[in-house]
Amino acid sequence: DGSHLYSLLTYALLHGSWMHLALNLLGLWLTGTTLERLLGWQKTLWVVLAGALAGAAGFLLSLQLDPRLPDTLSCVGASAILTSCLGTITTLFPKSQSLILFFGIPFHVKTILLVPLFLLFCVIECLFPELQTAYGAHLGGWIAGLLFGCLFRKDLTAPERE
Repeated sequence: DGSHLYSLLTYALLHGSWMHLALNLLGLWLTGTTLERLLGWQKTLWVVLAGALAGAAGFLLSLQLDPRLPDTLSCVGASAILTSCLGTITTLFPKSQSLILFFGIPFHVKTILLVPLFLLFCVIECLFPELQTAYGAHLGGWIAGLLFGCLFRKDLTAPERE
C-alpha cells in the first residue's frame, strides 16, 4: 500500500549494535568529508541518498533471489551509504592510495584494488548467509557509488584525479 516507503531510506539510521554504529560513523566521516570537500554537499547528498536507496533495492533483491536467506532477515545500518561513498571515491581516484584495515592491520593499497577486494568481501558474505550480513545492500550501494563516480568524474580536473 506504500505506507512504508520511508523505510527504503530510514533503515540506514538503525544499527544492530553500538559497534556497528561506530564503525559506520567512522567510515562515513572519512569518506563523506572527502567527497564533500571535492564535490560539494549537494553531490555528496546525491551519493548518500542513492546509496541508501540502492542498498534497499539490493537487499530486497537478495531476499528474492537467495533462498538461504531467512524471511525474517532485516536490513539495518548505513553500510550501503558507506559503500556508495567508497565506490564513488574508487571511480574518481583509482590511482590514489587508500588505507584499509584487514583484521585490524592497516594496509595502503591503490584505490582501484578496492574493486576486487570489495567483490571478494561480497562473495564471502554471500557464501556464508549465517553471518546475517546484508550483502545485497552492500553491493547495491557500491554499484550506485561507481555510477555516481562516473557521472561526477567530468567535474574534476585531470590532475586532481591522479
